[in-house]
Parts: sequence; C-alpha cells; structure tokens
Amino acid sequence: MARFPWLKMRRKTDPELPLEPPIMLGNKSNGEFFWEETSRERKMRDMILRIAAEEAPRRGMERREFLASALGMATSLYVINLASGCGSSDPVVARGGFDVPEPPAMDCDEATQMLSGNEFILDLQTHHIEDEETWRERHPGQQWNAEGFAQFLTFWQCPFEYRPDCIGPNTYLEHIFLNSDTTVAVLSGFPSPMCDDGTLCTNLNSNEGMVYWRQLINEAAGSQRMVQHCQVAPNDRWDLQSAMMERIHTEAGNHGWKCYPPWGPNGQGWWLDDPAVADPFIEKCKQLGEPLICAHKGFPLPGFNRVHTDPKDVGPAALKHPDVNFVVYHSAFETGFRVGPYDPNGGGVDRLVKTVQDNGLKGKNVYAELGSAWMLARFDSLQAQHLIGKLMKYLGEDNVVWGSECVWFGSPQEQIEAFRRLEISEELQEQYGYPALTAERKAKIFGLNGARIYGIDPNEVRCTLDTNKLQLAKAELDGTFGDRRWAFQKPGGPRSRREFFALQKWRQFLGVPA
Repeated sequence: MARFPWLKMRRKTDPELPLEPPIMLGNKSNGEFFWEETSRERKMRDMILRIAAEEAPRRGMERREFLASALGMATSLYVINLASGCGSSDPVVARGGFDVPEPPAMDCDEATQMLSGNEFILDLQTHHIEDEETWRERHPGQQWNAEGFAQFLTFWQCPFEYRPDCIGPNTYLEHIFLNSDTTVAVLSGFPSPMCDDGTLCTNLNSNEGMVYWRQLINEAAGSQRMVQHCQVAPNDRWDLQSAMMERIHTEAGNHGWKCYPPWGPNGQGWWLDDPAVADPFIEKCKQLGEPLICAHKGFPLPGFNRVHTDPKDVGPAALKHPDVNFVVYHSAFETGFRVGPYDPNGGGVDRLVKTVQDNGLKGKNVYAELGSAWMLARFDSLQAQHLIGKLMKYLGEDNVVWGSECVWFGSPQEQIEAFRRLEISEELQEQYGYPALTAERKAKIFGLNGARIYGIDPNEVRCTLDTNKLQLAKAELDGTFGDRRWAFQKPGGPRSRREFFALQKWRQFLGVPA
C-alpha cells in the first residue's frame, strides 16, 4: 500500500497527531447549529479504533496509517452500518447503507478502488472568512515547499477562532481543491446589514471579497474552478440592495443570489412569496438574467426569526415564478428531527417535501441542496437512505444537488467518499418507492444537476484539470507527501457549546446580528 510521508514529517515539538477516525465524529458546528456528539457516535468511534488496533499490525501498519488509509475510511463506514442495523446478517434487517465489506475482507487497494471516482463534482455551498492580506502573502500560485507544507499540516491544531489560517482563503484552497475531488466550488456569503455606501457592513465575506477570491483561484487554476454568489437581503433598504445587485452583476458577474429569509436588520424575517419584499427581488434577478436564488432554510441560527426557517413559502414562490430556480440550502434540514419516511406533518426536510408536493413542483424549479444535511444524516445509514431516497422521490432525481458546507467541516473528501458508497436497500425501495441510488443518479447529484442550473459545462471544466496549476500542485503534494492528508482533520467551526455561544457574541461585537 502507499505510505503517507506526511505522518512522519513532523517536528518532535509538534503536538501528537490525534488518534481519530477519518469520518468526522464528535462535536461540530457550521455556526448555525451546534451538534453534540451522541453516545452512539462515541461507541462507533471506540469500535473503529478497536478495529484499527487489530487490523493495523496484521497488515504491518501503524494505527494512524490504517486510519488515514482508504481502509480506515471503509472501516468507518462499515461500523456506521453496524450501528444502524444495516450490516446485520439477519435477513429481517433492512440492508443498504454504505456498500463496504467487513475490514478483514478488504485490502488497501480494494478499499482505495471502492472509494475512488471520476465524477464532475460541483459543491453548491462552500464558505470561508476573508483575510486579504494573508491571501496575498500566500497566493495559490506560489510554489509549495517543505516549510509551507509544515504550516499546512497544522490546520487541525487551530483553536476555534476566526483566524485566516483556520478557515480563511488559504485553508479553503487546500481543503476544497488540493485535498478533495471537488471540481468546481460555489463560494457563498452570510447575512449582514446594508451600509449607507451600498456595501454589506462587517460581513465575514463581502460580495466584493467573493469576487476577488473567485478571480484569484480561477487565475491560478487557469480554468473555472470557482463561481460566487451575490449576497442579498431584500428586506434591508431595497433601493441599496437593488443597486448593489446591479453593480456586482454588471461589473464582476455572479452565479446566483444568496439570501437568508430568516434574517432581518430588525430581527424580522421575510417570505419568498411576499409580494412586497420578495417580488421586487425576484424580478430583479430575472431582469439581470440570473434567475437563480439560493435560500437558507432549516437550521435556525441564534437570533434568526425561527418562523421564517420554514420552507412553506418556497412552493408558492416557485409556482408563481416558474422561470426562476430556487435552491433550498440544507434541504431545510433541522437538528432534532430524525430523518425517516415522509411525514406530511413532520419537520425539517419533510416541510420541504410538503411544499413541493402541495404545489405540484416535482421535477420543476425547486432544488434540495445537501450541505450539512448529508454531513449529519450519514452518521446513521438508515437516515442517510431516507434523506436521499425521499428527496429523489418527491423532488425528482434531477432536483437534488451536492453541497458540503466546507470549510466549516474541513475537507469535503470524507463526505464525497461516503456518498460514493451509499446504496438504498431494495426493502426501502419497495416499501417507500425510493429510486435505486445508481452511479448515474449519484453523478447527477454530485454535479450534473447543479451544472445545469448554474450554466457550467462539466466536460469543458474536466478536460482542463490535468494541466491547471491547482491540479499540478495537488499532484506534486500527493507525490511528495502522499494523499489523504485530510484524514485527521477537525471541524473549522465551534467544537463546544462555549465556543458556539462565543461565536454569537463575536458576531454581535462586529455588528452582525446573531
């Protein structure tokens, strides 16, 4: 098997690498919710580490080598199956889940083959925090060296602070483009009040900043590897918002408009079907020739108007504006609602399904984006099957789109590899009418569906990958240091409730409503 030199290239004074599974168990947050590790997840972690301790010496490996390898990832998915009842030999138990065998039945080459793919991957939800000075110093086109890579290796040691070396543009570049199979990423922003000069006040990632990063990364890549949204809050001084939309789109270009209906400068949200607030915004999108709206629904960030996290307005708005595509971020997922069969009285994702059902919009202009929804649902193989199966059944297999919400969760590679191995059992297909999750449908979800609504040619982008600077840098890093460098990462967002609430206080200090 391929060794990982990056495991050895560490100073004696460096903190010891954590002994953790490659799949991100434990506390995590995207700043909008806080997920506390469950007792079930702790048991899964213990079992993964126990298998690693048994299997590593049998294969002449150290435990961390085993965990960092494709064997470690496949083992983690196998344990999730067992914990979910999907790996049982009992024929009564629903099969499906992650298609991986027991660890003793795999060798590293087989595991690597299982987790590999050549899909066009368009990540519709990525974030970072601006820091122009640091980005200029570490331009993505600069030559990599051992010293620079040693700094890169410390990314998991960052304490939770909004520091550029933790979740800034340089880390974004590493996680998204050098440490994952992502082809094109959409950089998206955050809600913020409008300033008198027509820019967003104290925004963690301004519209102008997102344009800047897009131009730099695409220049370094020599091809289109990033597109960006324009952040809009139509309930905050619409005249200035409208002028900002026109300026950004005309002068710099953008792919779609990001909005937070639960947010408002006075704490009051808005609805996508509100004639007074939403219609002028939607008509402006159409007038500018960019009829693509990405709306936050689901997770209620502290201080949000929780009522407006409900996606019930999506269906009526999409029905009224059939020439506009509405992408629902997070698929309206909320913590506290277990993902199961569709329940018209349920919460979270079921609310999105209901508004699509009630308005006869299957296969039309409403899209479910998977950011954070997939990250959380995949810790249970049955929930993962219900999430993807339900969205394909009720919204349509052409209306589910990929998103990782990284860099909050480090490199998206582990999310990608997990999705590659997901299958929907025949039992669930027969009982609930879910489509089979074939390779063709996975390719649609990974990128082809998103490429269609974003106006991106997946074939044109893919054919430039072997020669662009970012891919050459990735190949050089893989050759010198080995791959799977993301294996021991920690989330970039808060890792405890204390840090989560400290983030909200920090936002308030900056003047960003929390």
